[in-house]
Amino acid sequence: MVVSRVTSWKRRPVGFNMTPMIDVVFLLIIFFMVVSKFASAEHVPMELPQPEHSQARQVKLRDRVIINCQAAETPAGPQVLYRVGPNPPETLEQISSRLARAQAAARAEGRELIVVLRADRRLPFAEVRAALEVVRENEIQQLRLVALVGEGE
Repeated sequence: MVVSRVTSWKRRPVGFNMTPMIDVVFLLIIFFMVVSKFASAEHVPMELPQPEHSQARQVKLRDRVIINCQAAETPAGPQVLYRVGPNPPETLEQISSRLARAQAAARAEGRELIVVLRADRRLPFAEVRAALEVVRENEIQQLRLVALVGEGE
């Protein structure tokens, strides 16, 4: 008589170690939260004109300064706010000194500073002209203007 001996293999349950995956998910969440803050820091809500045939091209962020001319309603009446990027409103004299420093730094590195002037469509041209004069006084050669032409006045 032949006795068969059945050996039983003990099966270990298959499982996954979720700790590394949870770590990666948390790192991705933190990364996207930080990046979204940087991306939204440059955007100031304004009513900008929409060009039909834009020839704009991307420029490195360190090579440009964005000046926002924004119309604001205050208790004292309509007012113009001038900002450099997302910073708090400044006077044109403060913006002029900031442009002078940026222009000097750009020239020292052999770069050319580009100023992007964004004007709210509700502003009269005289208010935009004041910002244009600040750019001219600082001898900045590259200016990009975003404004509505041909309406109003």
